Amino acid sequence: MKQTITEEMNIHDEWYKESEEMTLDKLSDFINHLMNDYVHDYGTICHALTVGGLATIRAMNRHKQGGITGFQAGHIMWQLIRHLNYANNKTTLRILDYDNFLYPQYEDKFDKTIDMDTWDAIQKEASINIQEADEKHDKYIKDLEQYQIDLAAFIGKYPDYLKDSKKYEHLSFGTGEEWSKENEKIKNGFEFAPRKPYDGPYDNPAYLHWKSIVRGIVPFGYRVVEEK
Repeated sequence: MKQTITEEMNIHDEWYKESEEMTLDKLSDFINHLMNDYVHDYGTICHALTVGGLATIRAMNRHKQGGITGFQAGHIMWQLIRHLNYANNKTTLRILDYDNFLYPQYEDKFDKTIDMDTWDAIQKEASINIQEADEKHDKYIKDLEQYQIDLAAFIGKYPDYLKDSKKYEHLSFGTGEEWSKENEKIKNGFEFAPRKPYDGPYDNPAYLHWKSIVRGIVPFGYRVVEEK
């Protein structure tokens, strides 16, 4: 019978200890135990997956082809972080150990600095974002021109649009009842007014931020240094 557990029961503390001595021959049973012998809650399933991952790494490292160095362990950590949560990261990532706040010799670790390679990557991505925004804006201008033509033709067919435009516009948000009425209108072939295009990129404050970065202005009080 499965045991129903909660994070407050701290059963996961024992899982972490057990994972430290994991070997390949015990790994399958251990993972099956984590997933099949418990009814997990929102927190315990996170611990189970984490422990399962750690156990797998430790078991593989005990294989004759294992025996990684601390440097390799750091590389594995970053691969896990990237592939699990930051697969779309285009520049770099950074971890700060705030325990170092306790020791004055680590002051330099908390300087607001980034290295030149990271700054180059940030400027490159800002430039790409600007280019994409400009292309979307060019499309917006063409769509707006077509919208004005289509709207004029629509008003020619339905002049009362000028008095009650909401009657002909698509619903953007509303109650369940309002959405039901909208769907009924669509089902019956109701002719809606043309949708006005949205100039998303240029309405976004990030656009000016990207422009500033490309001009070489380092944001947020940071400065660029030659090395990390």
